Amino acid sequence: MKTRNSLYLNNNRGGLADLARIFTRSRLGRTRRHSGLRLVAGAATAAFLVTACSGGASDGESGGQTGTSGDALIAAQAAQVEVSKVLRNPSGILLDAPLSRTPPTGKMIAVVDSPTGTGHVKNQGIVDGARALGWQAEVIPVGTGAEDAAAAFDKGLDMHPDAVVFAGTPVALLSKQLARAKALNIPVLADSITDPIQPGLISTSLDGAPQVAEYGRLAGTYVAATSRGKAHVALFTISAFPVLTVFANSFKQALVSACPACKIVVVNQQVRDLGTRTPQSVVETIKRDPDIDWAIFSIGDLTIGVPDALRAAGLQGKVKIGGETPTTANIEALRAGTEEVWTGFAATILGWRDADLLARYFNGDDLDRANRTLLPTQLITRDTVDAAALDSTGYYVGFPGYVDAFRQLWKVG
Repeated sequence: MKTRNSLYLNNNRGGLADLARIFTRSRLGRTRRHSGLRLVAGAATAAFLVTACSGGASDGESGGQTGTSGDALIAAQAAQVEVSKVLRNPSGILLDAPLSRTPPTGKMIAVVDSPTGTGHVKNQGIVDGARALGWQAEVIPVGTGAEDAAAAFDKGLDMHPDAVVFAGTPVALLSKQLARAKALNIPVLADSITDPIQPGLISTSLDGAPQVAEYGRLAGTYVAATSRGKAHVALFTISAFPVLTVFANSFKQALVSACPACKIVVVNQQVRDLGTRTPQSVVETIKRDPDIDWAIFSIGDLTIGVPDALRAAGLQGKVKIGGETPTTANIEALRAGTEEVWTGFAATILGWRDADLLARYFNGDDLDRANRTLLPTQLITRDTVDAAALDSTGYYVGFPGYVDAFRQLWKVG
């Protein structure tokens, strides 16, 4: 361990020195232009001075691990370096493998909608991407009940489409629909699930476990890097969507790895709780444990109604708020300085990636490269939000040149 730690310090001394220099310049300049880097570098400097991360262990679900002060310090320093890399805007869509030829036109895609704002944005991306390919995509509304996704899937199959796309719902809840699709020889593409590919499905990779684990890692690293070793986190998630559990687990691992004394408790919600019971659940959780100073959400829609509930309970400003998949309200809250950090979820690009995978499938092209390529993302903070790429409605885009990038890959004008 000592040798590995020494190697880390030798390999990263330049990055930490750069952070320190940025911190010095920003303290002298005090300009908003440098504020995002000032936050990171200031925390990096603090990491050298604070030893709280080496403090006692936590138990059970709320627990971290006890580490030596040297290990904890090096973990904190690593977190600072990592955060500094992911505050910048992405420079592309990441996918760079062109199609073998322009795909056939005239396809009709049935899209099972999602009961979240970002889900609607993603599905509009499928519609727009399909149009660019000379296809038609029909979005089928879905409610929040346990059987609603299956009912919408059946409606999609009734249209006799060339393919069906769904998201979020575990495959086990759609077994009859997948069997029906297979019998009808209709390919099915799923995103935002953790299930492996199985009969009837052509891909489950997009926004799957590797992608969402990356969101959790980035968010957990940020909290560790900026909390000075004392974060006490309540993480709100929806276990009915296993992919959100991936975020929760990855966040926890990243947090306690970089800060063994930090604590976390996971609070489960139901889909029907969005904007109804969740706000009171957040208030009750914080009142039950006043030491909680972070509220992290595995999807931005879980924050609907939360700011008002905290304000009504006299808890406004009591906790720092963040998570993954921000809504437009979360983006505005970052601008207002009332929320802290969100991982950018390029929902529109995900929709175009769905269309891209279908184009590759219809072409008979290999899907492996596209399956393995993640979405562009970054950490969006109150200090970097003004520079982040957003669409006209305020949702995170990530890379504004995505349309031209996909058209080039698809060989369409």
